[in-house]
Amino acid sequence: MPTENLNLHPRTIVSEYAELLAEINENNKIKPLKLIPLALPESILPYPIKTIRHALAIYLLHHDYVKQREAIEDAYLYLDNFIPDEDYNLLYALQSSMSRKDLVGEDSDNNVIHMLDIMKKLRARTDNIKSRREESIEELNALRRIMDLPDNIMDFNSEEEISSYGEVQELGLNL
Repeated sequence: MPTENLNLHPRTIVSEYAELLAEINENNKIKPLKLIPLALPESILPYPIKTIRHALAIYLLHHDYVKQREAIEDAYLYLDNFIPDEDYNLLYALQSSMSRKDLVGEDSDNNVIHMLDIMKKLRARTDNIKSRREESIEELNALRRIMDLPDNIMDFNSEEEISSYGEVQELGLNL
């Protein structure tokens, strides 16, 4: 994950993140965890999470088209699936050992203690993801309110409402 470059345009950041999401959807090279659905390591992100989140927020403040907003909001929420590499590797190891079922042996007590420790970390990571998801939803609601859009984006589908935001459409921000 590169360090933050303050001269980057949000379009560049969003485009590179969109390419990563397309790669995740199309290829099986990047394996999300099964223990935490869709969890992926942060290191595969093209930029730090905060940078991507900020760029997506800028886009959300300039897009009022329902289809574009839905895609951008989904991408915004998907950021919550990226976890620190250390946690990902630990949980990936747990997932692998659970599938091998090699917990029985001469040092099974140590394995059980180790597994319990990892399970506590799994529970904590899952709780963090859930609370971060709730925060993301609140952030998206705040961004919608700034744009004078309803909290439920599906309520915003009349052509009259969409055409009333002509100034925003002229910005020409495209994904």
